[in-house]
Amino acid sequence: MLRIARQRRFISTFYELFPKTFPKRSPEWAFDHRQLRKEYRNLQAEHHPDMVGGNASESGQNDGNYSSLLNKAYHTLKEPLSRSQYMLKLVHNLDLTQEHLAQKIMQSDPSLLMQVLDTHEQLEEVQKEEDVRAIDKENKCRIKEIESRLQECYKNEDYDMAARLTVELKYWVNLAKAIKEWQPGKPVTVTH
Repeated sequence: MLRIARQRRFISTFYELFPKTFPKRSPEWAFDHRQLRKEYRNLQAEHHPDMVGGNASESGQNDGNYSSLLNKAYHTLKEPLSRSQYMLKLVHNLDLTQEHLAQKIMQSDPSLLMQVLDTHEQLEEVQKEEDVRAIDKENKCRIKEIESRLQECYKNEDYDMAARLTVELKYWVNLAKAIKEWQPGKPVTVTH
């Protein structure tokens, strides 16, 4: 649980920090991303230490800590991979940030691992930017498809499939980072 002195109560999830975006204050996959950004910015403007002079407020809240918590919550919830990891931890008590758990799930689908390795190898071998763009386009489609499937999983409370898709998403997100850093003749680093 997260303790926030301003309200003199405990906050159990990041969702509770953004009541306009998450009125039920419970884990949700689908939400209005613009609303979350707007609410985050408004809260940061109200609580950021630079905006309030860097001192603890009259209510005893340390605005720097609260601002930091808002920042962490916002970035966790806005990104599909971290949001899914966070949701699985909350609703299914499964922490996929623990690498051994993610690897165990990945080992249950060797064909996926082969696809990831093949795509990584393709990226290592390309010489032209247009080829990299083709790999990037294909990867973006994969990521979008997984995110759509995750929405269905959370809607149907299929947490085992959500876990598998989250692990898969991690691989493709890591590939997307490697694609962004690609330069001709330089080694490609994809973290798993």
